[in-house]
Amino acid sequence: MSSSTVSEQSIQTAAAGPGAGIYLAFIPWVVFTVVAQHSTLKLAAVGALLASVLVAARSVRAGGVKVLELGAVLAFVAFTVVAFTADPETAAFVDRYARAIAAGLLALIAFGSLLVVPFTEQYARETVPHQFWSSPQFTQINRRLTAMWGLVFATMVPAHVVAGALDTHRANLIFNWAIPIALVLWAAKRTARVSDNANNDRAPAPVP
Repeated sequence: MSSSTVSEQSIQTAAAGPGAGIYLAFIPWVVFTVVAQHSTLKLAAVGALLASVLVAARSVRAGGVKVLELGAVLAFVAFTVVAFTADPETAAFVDRYARAIAAGLLALIAFGSLLVVPFTEQYARETVPHQFWSSPQFTQINRRLTAMWGLVFATMVPAHVVAGALDTHRANLIFNWAIPIALVLWAAKRTARVSDNANNDRAPAPVP
């Protein structure tokens, strides 16, 4: 293999963003949202807690739990405690605004991880060799991606609040589903595009 090929592969590897693991980490939050819509807060909280434990256990077996997954476990422990111990008035409030609270917690986890290790970087490390983890480009890309996801989660909060306040079928479809799904799809496409652009911008031209 030529030195130019090795160099190109090294730069592309260092620029890689998070892989599919990041989307597995969203599963407990999806479970919570779907079950909360069609069933009780108790069932949604317990189902999401079980899902979050399974996802976190996968990471532990692979070498270490991720901040997003640990945050999910703690969040759904709290939701479960509230669902089973809160007075009816508090439980009803949490039930109505559960999705807004969940989105807010996701935003806090994402922005909080910027103080330590951007949460997207933890997933990128699953496919990027250790020698590239300290690369400025690798760090910069994942800080940008983590901040973007944090903004997406934060944007979901007012949408879910509106849905809870209006409490109509139409508002539910628009603000609890259409807008959040559109935001997540945009963020997923943007995540892939940022990584691809970094590779294209930094890859050296092939030697004739």
